Amino acid sequence: MQVNSLHRQAISQAAPRLAVEAVAEDGTIEAVSVIDAKAFAVGVQWHPEYWVGTDGPSSTLFAAFGDAVRVYAASKAG
Repeated sequence: MQVNSLHRQAISQAAPRLAVEAVAEDGTIEAVSVIDAKAFAVGVQWHPEYWVGTDGPSSTLFAAFGDAVRVYAASKAG
């Protein structure tokens, strides 16, 4: 998929508990997840908020984050 990469800095080497999920053609790590995370733990190097209204993957990412926040809030409420 295409992303709107705007880099001033980037991950050069993932930490041991990070799984690289996406890499750009130039080798830049664009997305990571935390291995064995107990909750939502995804990091992206691009700006999905710019396209959330028009781009399916960006919208899906935001929906997953929102779902995770609601689950977390519900676990703390009761």
